[in-house]
Amino acid sequence: MADLAFELLLQELNRTDPAPGPGKDLWLVDENIDGDQISRLRTRPNLVAVSNRFDIYQQLSDHGLQAQLNDFESPNFEGVDRVLFRVSKEKALVHHVINCARAQLSAGGQLLISGYKKEGIKTYLDKTGALFYDAGSRVRGGQSSQLGVFLQGAETASSYLEDKRYPELREIDSSPGLVSKPGVFGWNKIDRGSAFLIEYLPELLTQLEPAPATVLDLGCGYGYISAMAHTLVPAHFLATDNNVAAVAACVENFKRQGIAGEVLLDNCGQSLSAVADLVLCNPPFHQGFELESSLTLQFLRSAKTLLKKNGVALFVVNSFVPLEKTSLGLFADCQVVANNGSFKLLVLRP
Repeated sequence: MADLAFELLLQELNRTDPAPGPGKDLWLVDENIDGDQISRLRTRPNLVAVSNRFDIYQQLSDHGLQAQLNDFESPNFEGVDRVLFRVSKEKALVHHVINCARAQLSAGGQLLISGYKKEGIKTYLDKTGALFYDAGSRVRGGQSSQLGVFLQGAETASSYLEDKRYPELREIDSSPGLVSKPGVFGWNKIDRGSAFLIEYLPELLTQLEPAPATVLDLGCGYGYISAMAHTLVPAHFLATDNNVAAVAACVENFKRQGIAGEVLLDNCGQSLSAVADLVLCNPPFHQGFELESSLTLQFLRSAKTLLKKNGVALFVVNSFVPLEKTSLGLFADCQVVANNGSFKLLVLRP
């Protein structure tokens, strides 16, 4: 399905006279994009793309764009004439980007943001206009998509949007001792699916002989599963995630919890080889605002590749996700071992 909000931004990214001055365009790229959309971008020397997702960063680089990888925590606006951003699911991140543009763009610089009505784009555009003291211009696309363009003036902003201290790691309210931050999925809570997996894990461990020496937390988020599992099994832990913010939080939690192992920024562990006796995974089934069934298959394939010959994988998914069917042809054995009505746990063996 076409992302018409991105299409509005793409027209600006591919303009032949993109910048209003001699500077550059800075495109901030969250997860709302895919390879087909990237392939339609026109590369040019004054366009820099910054992403907080490892796979997107790789695709941008492979396409020939000047690409950078970071969490947008302190974007570099030096020499930037235009900042372009398709709004994220994370409200705090959207506010952070708008605040940074307002604080750092030079007079005459522009902020361009796009999104859909259901994503709150009208409210974001209204807030941006008030912050910039500029009503801006708005372009409407299909399916209630909008693009807003705002001009930086000489005035200093009197206040900024609430961004929940986006760049900062902080302790999670529901789990003191673990840290997280906005930008990580479910950043200020314990995910109920992950908690369900940990509840069952002691039973699974009694069935494994010998005990796993290496555990892989695939799609680790801020590291809750690793932090809980390491209290149950004295193994070497590997944790990997595609999200820069998640990896930063997980690294800190490994340090605080004294977990023996390492945390890697990677796309589904693709840089690893068969390393794990046990894979623990709570795979995402959304990419950006959309359901994305191919993500589940990607995590299953990675688990199969990364398991040792006699290894075991424990997956937790929403009860409606047909993981049993998706795993056919990848795993010799797939059993549903628990189902609480909201989530189900599956044990997979190669």
